[in-house]
Amino acid sequence: MSLTSLVIVLLSLIVAVLWRPRHRIDGSAWGLLFVFICFGLVTLWFVFHQDLATRSITFNHFKPSLFYWTLAVVLVVFPRVGWGYPAKWIIGPYFPMANSEWFYLNQVLILLYVFLGILNAYMFLKFNDSVWIDFKESCYMNLLVLILVRINFIWLHIFKNIFDLIKQLFQKNTP
Repeated sequence: MSLTSLVIVLLSLIVAVLWRPRHRIDGSAWGLLFVFICFGLVTLWFVFHQDLATRSITFNHFKPSLFYWTLAVVLVVFPRVGWGYPAKWIIGPYFPMANSEWFYLNQVLILLYVFLGILNAYMFLKFNDSVWIDFKESCYMNLLVLILVRINFIWLHIFKNIFDLIKQLFQKNTP
């Protein structure tokens, strides 16, 4: 049994155990289960439906980029459809903010995930496996944590001012 299938089974069991009468499962747990099942099944499909002699590692290198770009698409689509901000579902109870602040945080997270996807694609296309693995294990996670901490404390205010300025410019140009 591969690690991917083990994680899918364990997450399903955890959700099943928590989903008892009078116990509500948080939306973030459902989202995590959904994401792991989707990406895990795609990974397992690629593993089991490729010839062992010609197995390509490109999908495993490209999977983080695909994951980050999928998150960016979700962050773009959900508010437009009327489902709210996904970040608010996950961290909303812990960080009460106004809807305008959730909008700016959503925009910053979209830019972050697009950037991280491009960065991962650049690293695995331009460098060999050992450099990509070292980058992913050390620099990538540290960069993600640093950016998320910066977004919360400093950049959120800066991006809010930039988006307000852009909104004012577009409002002046429209008749």
